[in-house]
Amino acid sequence: MTARQPVPSPVAGPGENPPRLLVYGNEWGLAELPPRPAAAWSFEEMLDRLGAAGFAGLQAGAERGARVRAHGLRFAAAGRINTSAEADDVVARAADAGADFVTVHLGWGNEDDAGIDALIDAVLAAGGRRRLPVYPETHRATVFQDIWRTTRAIARRPALRFNGDFSHYYCGQEMGYRGFEHTRRDLEPILSRVACLHGRVSDGQCMQASVLDPYNQLHVENFRWLWRETFRHWRRQALPGALFPFIPELGPPSSGYALTMPGADGARVELTDRWTETLALKAIAEESFQASAQP
Repeated sequence: MTARQPVPSPVAGPGENPPRLLVYGNEWGLAELPPRPAAAWSFEEMLDRLGAAGFAGLQAGAERGARVRAHGLRFAAAGRINTSAEADDVVARAADAGADFVTVHLGWGNEDDAGIDALIDAVLAAGGRRRLPVYPETHRATVFQDIWRTTRAIARRPALRFNGDFSHYYCGQEMGYRGFEHTRRDLEPILSRVACLHGRVSDGQCMQASVLDPYNQLHVENFRWLWRETFRHWRRQALPGALFPFIPELGPPSSGYALTMPGADGARVELTDRWTETLALKAIAEESFQASAQP
C-alpha cells in the first residue's frame, strides 16, 4: 500500500495531534487602525492586540520577522515575484526571517502558458531549496487571476499549492452572475490544492463587504461554504500534526478596498469597524474549520 502523502504544511505540531487551524493577523489589513481621528496603533500595539485576541501570529514583510517572533507570535511572510529571477531572493528573505511560509503575488496575468510555467517552476524550486512553503495567491493581476487559467496551470503543474483569496474570483469573475451553485463547481481542482487562506468576503461587486451587515449574509454563507470545503479537502490529505493558516486580510482606506465616505475634513472615513470585522472573520473561520470535521 502506498503511503499517504501530506499536503505541504507551513508548520507542524506533535505528530499525534489532529490537524488544526492557526489564525494569523495581517499587517496591511490592520493598518490605519483605529479609524481616524484616533492615532494609529504602533507595531507593538498591533502585536499586543493580536496576542490578546488569540491570534497565532502575524503576516507581514520579511523585515518584520524578528520583531514578530520576539513578541512570542508566529511569523508568515508575503511578497511579489514578477520574474523567475526574483523567486530565490523573495523566498530566501522570508526563510532567513524565520517565516512559517510565504504567500506571493506571481506575475501580472498577461503571461502565456510557457511564461506561467517558468514562474511556477522557479517558485517551486526556490521553496524546495529553502525548505519553505511558497503559496501563490489566487489574486487579480497575477497569473492566477481567473479560474480557467488556474485550473489549466494545475493540470500542467499538479504540485502547486495555493493561498486562496477567493474574494478575487467572487468579485473579479462575478461568481454569482451565472449562479454560485454552478460556478463553485469549477473551483474544485483549486480547493483541493489550497493550503492557506486569506479571509475577505466580497459581495460580487465590491471586493470587501461587511460580514456583520445582514444585507450581505448570502455572500457570507457562500464564503463559509468555500472555506469549509477547502478545509475538508485539506483534512482528507493532512497528516496528524499538520496546521492550516487562515489570515483575515481587510484592506485599509488608502488601499481602496475598504468602503469609505468623505468625512467632515474631506478625508475618507470607513463605514465599518475593520478590527471588529477581523475578529468576526476569525470566528467564521474557526466555526468553518470545526464544521469541516463533520462528514
